[in-house]
Amino acid sequence: MSPRSPSWTLHQLEVAYRQGYLEALLGRAPRRPQHDILGASWEAGWRDGLDLLRRKAGLPVAEAAPAPRLTAQVRSVQRRG
Repeated sequence: MSPRSPSWTLHQLEVAYRQGYLEALLGRAPRRPQHDILGASWEAGWRDGLDLLRRKAGLPVAEAAPAPRLTAQVRSVQRRG
């Protein structure tokens, strides 16, 4: 990995999004993934899944309960040696 490469991959972002999406469809409460960037991807999936779940139930999406606010912080990876 170069010094400017992220510590996560596109595949990991996609997996985090899918997991969040599926957990929302299963009615599970939001949780806090460990990595901030992956957490933001998970949260996006969870919110999209919750929107779909509410639409299928005939509920307005605008009235959805708020998800916990997650923050993301990008950190650079430094190579040693």
